[in-house]
This record gives sequence, structure tokens and C-alpha cells, in this order.
Amino acid sequence: MSVAVSVLVPFHNAETTLEKALESLAAQKCDGNVQYILINDGSTDRSEEIVAYFCAINPQFEKKSILISYPFRQGVAAAISLGITNATGEYLARLDADDTFEPDALANLLQCARTTGADIVCGSVNKIIPGKKTKILSPSNHFGDLNRMPLDTINFSLWNKVIRKDLLVRNEIMPVNGIDCWDDVSILSRVLPFALKTAVLDKPVYNYTVDNAVTSLSNTSHDLALRQRLMCTLLVEKWFVEKGIAAEYEPFILLMKFHAKVKLLRGGYCDITKWRETYPEVNAHLLDLKQLPLPVRLGFYILDKLPKRIAVPLCRFIDKRVKR
Repeated sequence: MSVAVSVLVPFHNAETTLEKALESLAAQKCDGNVQYILINDGSTDRSEEIVAYFCAINPQFEKKSILISYPFRQGVAAAISLGITNATGEYLARLDADDTFEPDALANLLQCARTTGADIVCGSVNKIIPGKKTKILSPSNHFGDLNRMPLDTINFSLWNKVIRKDLLVRNEIMPVNGIDCWDDVSILSRVLPFALKTAVLDKPVYNYTVDNAVTSLSNTSHDLALRQRLMCTLLVEKWFVEKGIAAEYEPFILLMKFHAKVKLLRGGYCDITKWRETYPEVNAHLLDLKQLPLPVRLGFYILDKLPKRIAVPLCRFIDKRVKR
């Protein structure tokens, strides 16, 4: 029987959350044949033992699973690339080791793909912050239109989507090795221009947990995230130029540059000078970034015009307020 969807599960030292993630896979109510590709990215804790034990007590899950282990850490992008290479499903999905799927996630995503003929389907997400009320986050109404959709977690993550694998293979699209903070962005930004049709599923399919007590790429160091975002932006823009579509997707490229360099103003750094000097073409078009809310555009436009002695303390004040 052909595989309908391959789910990629990269993990590194995830012993505290991995079993829950695996349980959510085993609980999937999916008519199509599912493949689970578990990629151990050089874990030094009990993560692989947990996988072995889970497979031992869930033989049906084991039959659908492939375990691939790196002897030392390669990074999320490399793990996802290896997963894609070994996937045999018509569609690809992703599950992070500190999150879970809703029981009908794969079934609903695949049904939407079959019904609409979509190459990419994006579902809603339950955002879970310990001690706070769970929020349901929905994809943009403009999902699929790279020039109009916001560059945020819901629209540019792989884990609340199914993507036709052939789109990646045919167009030779893989994560950029070494870019682990924006590995999903590096894929979605390049695959969306080739999708003939996309669809949005207005049902939560994924439980996204934000817990600062757990080490993850979501709370990785400021400097590392900044460097990787800037590098990812540089490489993605180069790819758009090589494909001859940079002019067509200029609004998206400008938005990506905006998000890449905004960390120069965060985390107590507030390096106004470097922010202005990095991708200066973005600051000349701040009011044109219609993917951003108007107050945000106006705020950054004003910040760019203010003298440094006023801009820096204002920036630090705003940064502290955002963190609360």
C-alpha cells in the first residue's frame, strides 16, 4: 500500500517530552497509510531508549516507523533533510519532539488536500503556554500568497501542514544546513511559488507548546538566532535571483529582511546604527510592508527617523514592555 504521508520527527535530548509526541502519533485516526521517520540528532540522554521502548510496546507503531540516528549533533536542518530523503509518502508533515498532534490532525489535513487538490494545506494551531489559557491561532486569509501573508510561526512552520513531497524533490528544495532557527522558513519561502494550489483548514491540528524552561530553538540564544536569520535571508534572496523571480516576490523579500534584522533592536541590544545599516532598502519601504499591521509600520518608520539619543532608550522601553 502506498504511503499517504510521512511524518518527520527530529529530536535531540528530548527525553522529557518525546513520549507524549510519540503517543500523539500512535493515536492518529488516519485512513491512509502513515510513515513515521524519527531522526535522533545526536542525543546524549535517554531519548533513543524511549523510542525503543515505545516501539516495543506498540508493535503497530513500530511497523510504520523508521529510526535514523546521528552519532553526534548535526542540527535540525540536516535532520529534516535526512528525513525528506528517506520519506516515501505522497505528502510530508513534521512533528517537533516537544509538541503533539491532535488525534485527527493527519486525517483532516489529508482529507482537505484530497478534496481541494491542494499541494499544501495549513491548519490552525493550539498555542499552549503553561499557566496561561490556550489560544487558537489560525493561518492568514492570504496563506499561499507569499507577497501578502505575514511571516510568522503559524504560516511559516512545517508542523501544522502537509506538503506534497514532489514539490520539494522536483524543485530540489531542502533546508539550508546550519540554519536551524529558520529551517522551516527556508523551505516554505521557496516551495510556495511552485504550489499550484494551497488550502487552509480551520481546525486545530497541532499543539504548540511554548515553555521557556525547556531548551528549544524557540528560545535559542539571541546572537545565534540573529546570525542564522540574516544568513538564511541572504541565501533565500540569492535563490530567488537565480530562479529569476526576485522582482515578482520583492514584497516578500523585503519582509524577510525586516524580520531578519529586527533582532538588532531586541534583547537589550538596541543597536540602532547597525539596524539602519543592515538592509537599508527595507527602511526606505517600511510603510509599504502591508503584511505588517499599520501601527507596526508607523512605529518603525518613526524609530528610523528619530535621533539616536532618543531612539535607543525608546527602543529599550518598548522591548521591555513586549517581554512582559
